[in-house]
Amino acid sequence: MGKFYDEIPEYVMAMIKKQHMFWVATAPLSADGHVNISSKGVEGTFHIIDSHTVWYEDLSGSGVETISHLRENGRITILFNAFEGPPSIVRLFGCGNFYEFGTSEYNAFIPPETRHPGSRAVIMIDVHKVGTSCGYAVPFYEFRSHRTRLLETAAKCELADIEAEEADNATISQPPRPDDGLKQYWIQHNVQSIDGLPGMAFGQHSMDKFQTRGKVYKKDVESVSIKSFLEQLDMRFILGFSLGVTATAASNLLFYDQFLLSGRSAWHAMSGLRTRPFLIGTLRRYHHHHLSSRTTMGKFYDEIPRYVMAMIQKQHMFWVATAPLSADGHINVSSKGVEGTFHIVDSHTVWYEDLSGSGVETISHLRENGRITILFNAFEGPPSIVRLFGRGKFYEFGTPEYNALIRPETRHPGSRAVIMIDVHKVGPSCGYAVPFYEFKSHRTRLLEFAAKRELADIEAEEADSAVCEPPRTGNGLKQYWVQESTQSIDGLPGMAFGQHSTDKFQTRGKVFKKDDESVSMKGFLEQLDARFILGFSLGVAATAASNFLFYRR
Repeated sequence: MGKFYDEIPEYVMAMIKKQHMFWVATAPLSADGHVNISSKGVEGTFHIIDSHTVWYEDLSGSGVETISHLRENGRITILFNAFEGPPSIVRLFGCGNFYEFGTSEYNAFIPPETRHPGSRAVIMIDVHKVGTSCGYAVPFYEFRSHRTRLLETAAKCELADIEAEEADNATISQPPRPDDGLKQYWIQHNVQSIDGLPGMAFGQHSMDKFQTRGKVYKKDVESVSIKSFLEQLDMRFILGFSLGVTATAASNLLFYDQFLLSGRSAWHAMSGLRTRPFLIGTLRRYHHHHLSSRTTMGKFYDEIPRYVMAMIQKQHMFWVATAPLSADGHINVSSKGVEGTFHIVDSHTVWYEDLSGSGVETISHLRENGRITILFNAFEGPPSIVRLFGRGKFYEFGTPEYNALIRPETRHPGSRAVIMIDVHKVGPSCGYAVPFYEFKSHRTRLLEFAAKRELADIEAEEADSAVCEPPRTGNGLKQYWVQESTQSIDGLPGMAFGQHSTDKFQTRGKVFKKDDESVSMKGFLEQLDARFILGFSLGVAATAASNFLFYRR
């Protein structure tokens, strides 16, 4: 389920190079400081130097947490997860440094001709531990395209700086800072973290000039107009259109005599399908789905607003970041994507069902200090990111608190704890750097894996007469907890109760459909969406219309 290396293996490098985005987690040392996790997805910003060294180009955002935390303690973790093909997760644990815009180190790595608009720093990471794990909980997504909105927004800000400098006769020691320029944005938003730690100190005062003039970026398609919808049509539309034509032609052939005798045209016969209202309704529902979230460059709330709840409830997965207090402890970030595991209680309280994995970092860190951050990012429609900052508690399998929240009939196989979070700060931000992905399906492999282990425990208990100390079969889930979930990679204590609980699993009879990690016709047909419906409907309409013209002659 999980392996560790002292350097980045070749096969891990290959996996990383296939990914279109990554996640960065950092944390301050203070026990009441906010753990940060950020989504990164602008093309061409991540680079591998060798098996111990990676770096990425840090683009301007609504905060400066990563730089602030690196300035204080250097800890950083990068996560990659595979959305397509075989499941896989990679974590790069390292010590980071940063070089701000205008420094000699920055200029050595990022010459003007390769620099992305909004670029504010190089984040350099010395990787000392690499963790690979199964990725069984990561859903299937299909990559569509990178967003360009962050680049477009930053380019406009940089152009304001360029034009102000060209129009101003300011001395070399004090270039102008227009309110809508990027350097002024850095001064307003990037000089300290939300905990008050210092952030950028040089870039906003640098004499280096931006060279953004003339760069043009295609606008992201975030809502669905007829034009943009048609531009994105693919094999699903073609298949739908073809089947629509075939079905209509076949029906006309079968009832040809009746059409002639009754004097009714094929168009009249097909009018009962109400094709036009159906098409309009389909497009309206699709359009509403993509326009239902809001975006912002960064606001904070003391509770979860309703529109944020609505955004969260549409997502198919989330990410969890926690950190130990030790300056040399490893920050953790995990992907969570099993359907039906995240729950909103009220505007201050959320919880999720924690399923068994190759480690126990979240529970260990919560046991030590309680800090936790949950991140959601929108892969479809308008860009949006939400962070829930809170204090977490956990209730292990077999405890009264666990049993009160998770009944046997709703429990997922492998469930080991409830992670309960008291949310005290909510941070929505723009999400301009998150690529477009299309959700395909949830994976079931983690559930299948855990169900087999639970069944081994069930069968061992049925075969054994022990009462006070139930048997621990080597391939059972509770023995797995003993081996993998009792302490973190830093040696902090993890699970303490669940593996010794006398509560029995009730997994017998549960069957899970195997994940389709390749593209088959069956899997293809199961994932048909509005494009197929539109194609089929237009195929029906086109064939019916042609028949109408034919019969009139």
